[in-house]
Order: sequence, then structure tokens, then C-alpha cells
Amino acid sequence: MPEPTDLSDADERVLRHLADTSADYPALVAANTGLHIPLVERRMATLAERGFVEVATAERLYRITEAGRRALDGGSPAPSGTPTPDETVADGGTTPDTG
Repeated sequence: MPEPTDLSDADERVLRHLADTSADYPALVAANTGLHIPLVERRMATLAERGFVEVATAERLYRITEAGRRALDGGSPAPSGTPTPDETVADGGTTPDTG
């Protein structure tokens, strides 16, 4: 049985938007979810710390991770690991080097 992920309403709205769009800027996530920009920025930072979203480009474009999708679906929130550098983003670039 899946463990609860303790996602807030705002977290779920952010993750659902990113799941539908693949990647987006915090301001556009806010505009499309009805949340205030500062709240979205704070939640995205927290979700990134938890491994549920990641910065996809140097311009702070965020995307949902597999751990975020599992959390949204009510599954285990534990991240499956660090993405490999060969993973590509929606704009055709690669994930930023976090090392």
C-alpha cells in the first residue's frame, strides 16, 4: 500500500501542472494554477529539495521528476536517484550539471 506523501494542495497543483506541461517557469506555473508567484517559488524550491522537481535549464525552468510523479500518484516519495547527464529536457538541452 502506498505511503502518504504529505503534499500540500499547492504542491499537488504545481506537480500536476508540470506533469501536464513537462517544464515551465515559476511565474507561468503560478499563472496557470491560480497560485501567487512567491508561493510557487517557495514550493518549487521545497519540491526540488525533496527530489520531486528539478531545474531543467540555467533559466530556472522546472520539470517534474519520476519521484514527483510517484508522489502525485500516491506512491513512494523517495527519489529513484540522480538523473543521468544524457537525459534531455523539453527544449532539447540536457540536465544541468549538479556536481
